[in-house]
Amino acid sequence: MLKKRVLPKEFKKYFWDVDFAKLSPRRYPKFVLERLLKFGDSKAVKWMFKHFSKKTLKDCVLGARGLDKRSHALWRLFFGLPPVKNVKGVRWVE
Repeated sequence: MLKKRVLPKEFKKYFWDVDFAKLSPRRYPKFVLERLLKFGDSKAVKWMFKHFSKKTLKDCVLGARGLDKRSHALWRLFFGLPPVKNVKGVRWVE
């Protein structure tokens, strides 16, 4: 469960296509986490682990549809999840 309701202002660069002032990580956790997993730097990773449980992050990786192949593979490796060769119904973002 998210412990904080707002994103740090320096994360605005990761959410260029939405109204950052109205973006709620509590309301849209999957969207926020996928964006940070894909584009985030070390500060974003630290923030994710501070504000979300490891289980929540792992579940996000398992169900991620907005991650590119490289990011998906990295986070699966990080969490000790088996690699995926072909995921039926998933369109990889290149």
